[in-house]
Amino acid sequence: MGKSRTSLNIEKDKTEKLRNIASASASDPVAASALAKMPKTIVRRLALWASVILGLGYILPNVAIIVLLTYLLSTFTVASQEIVIQMSGTILFMVASIISVALGVFIMNWGIRYYTNASCREVVFEGVIFASFYLFCLGIGSALLAPQIDLSELLLIISPVLIMVCVALYTMPSFSHRIIGALLGIVSGVSLAIAMFHLQPLKLVFVNWNSGWENIPFLGPFMSLALSEGMVVILGSIAASIHLLSSGQKTKPASYALFSIIGLLYGISLFIGAFLLSFSLLNIVWKAPWVPPLYGLPPWIFSVVILWSASLFMLEIGGFVLIALSCAGFISAAKEFSQLHLT
Repeated sequence: MGKSRTSLNIEKDKTEKLRNIASASASDPVAASALAKMPKTIVRRLALWASVILGLGYILPNVAIIVLLTYLLSTFTVASQEIVIQMSGTILFMVASIISVALGVFIMNWGIRYYTNASCREVVFEGVIFASFYLFCLGIGSALLAPQIDLSELLLIISPVLIMVCVALYTMPSFSHRIIGALLGIVSGVSLAIAMFHLQPLKLVFVNWNSGWENIPFLGPFMSLALSEGMVVILGSIAASIHLLSSGQKTKPASYALFSIIGLLYGISLFIGAFLLSFSLLNIVWKAPWVPPLYGLPPWIFSVVILWSASLFMLEIGGFVLIALSCAGFISAAKEFSQLHLT
């Protein structure tokens, strides 16, 4: 009997505490605001984790690519104009990989600043400029290595230039200049997406190196499936225009929801693309003693390709975290929508 009474008293104390917490949160605006801010804190933590993992996912694979391209350059002998053109294209791809490493650092820096509630505007604009130079190098390198210059190579050269012009227009105080920048940004996003739909830049340099690389499912410029990247670029240009042109709080949840859709699509594409490329690289390493593309190459090249394959695991984890971040972003946008309707 005594034990049952004590257990009943414990249950009563628990229910009273829960009631007190509920009443306090309903009556106390500080507690209510703390509960309302919980989705935002989760979003900030997930954004930090996603930025760090994705930053490493950009850095490590590109380090392996830089090593492979350095070895490829060492095998060239300057004997004709065609070889000089191939060397120039390979050097531009190497420069693009180095810029991609810098992009990984920018992504991590953005995540840290966003988590600490610091200003991210300058980091975002600088990152977009670096990404434009990265795409510009890929475009010129692809034009040099392609058998004939196609519309995709031209669009991959023109689109980054338009994006840099858009960034300059976005930073101007005049609202009319920002509208022009927004429209031009959407046009550049569509043209860049068309180039991504028809071109895998990294495949050109490796196929010119040796046979056997043509069956490898190379990723797009931003480390995910090329088809999905084109859709992400189009939606991203639209979301950036809405976010930068919107002056009031009523349009902010719409842009946040659109950014969440972009993150969800990119996260899924990132996971699938990194998974396919990783196992394809392991497959050619396993077949290296018998067939190209790694047949006859120095043994340390196998280790670099294994490092490339293993480092893609960071992108797979980053894809999962980005999906979770997008789901949290949807919840946060829904709460802001409900608050706007209540007010």
